[in-house]
Amino acid sequence: MKIWYQSATSYGYEPVWDDYGRAMQEQCRRVARPDTEVHIEGIEVMIRDVENYPALKYYEKAQIINNIVRAEAEGYDAVVISCTLDIGLEEGRSLVDIPVVSISEASFHVAMMLGRLYAVVTSSYAFFNVFKELTERYGLSSRYLPGPYVCPASEEEIALSLADPGPLLKKFEAVAKRAVADGASVIVPNPTFYGSLAYRAGVTRIQDAVVLDTVAILIKTGEMMVDLKKVGMGPSRQIGVYGMPNPEARAKAFTSLKDVFKIP
Repeated sequence: MKIWYQSATSYGYEPVWDDYGRAMQEQCRRVARPDTEVHIEGIEVMIRDVENYPALKYYEKAQIINNIVRAEAEGYDAVVISCTLDIGLEEGRSLVDIPVVSISEASFHVAMMLGRLYAVVTSSYAFFNVFKELTERYGLSSRYLPGPYVCPASEEEIALSLADPGPLLKKFEAVAKRAVADGASVIVPNPTFYGSLAYRAGVTRIQDAVVLDTVAILIKTGEMMVDLKKVGMGPSRQIGVYGMPNPEARAKAFTSLKDVFKIP
């Protein structure tokens, strides 16, 4: 099985993300099946603090969607999106005939199987607003403890802290303990950088509340969806859900759009 792991960082393009990429590789290898190959791909242009700017998400989304199309063309069995904004998830499922999975949707659903109420510990109030909206979109509001539970940190600060997780981890744990005191039985560390921070520090529980390894959930969900596809279970193609253009219509559209959107 071949899984394309799509990061929303510029891993492979900017050296600041090298250690983060190595953490991703470690997390993926730890949980992937022996016969599963995971390829990690970044995006060429990463927009800092994109969660603050709805219009700019469009340009990151275009890069991610292009890579989803590329993954299918190169023979990958699934695409897993590690951007916790779940950018490109709906479009990807509507565009390719391989499973497309995203990290927040998968983690939120697993959280409900491991506990009663889940809380998201995140790095900014803009991220909090996004995750609250995603929870509502996925129909999970009754199991979500909103908080907000914010442990402020920039993307670069989190990436660089992987080599020395102690100081930032203390701040993260303090916020997570507040969520547990409020009734959370599962902690979802989002964005993905925070999940990698907890992984590097070996934190799986805080006061007996489960701290999710969201990357592990993403990889295992991707493998499961490939297995389910083999027995006939894939996205609904009902128009309005994940309706897919037929090959001729898609090819015609790509021909018209490829120069504008740099479609491979």
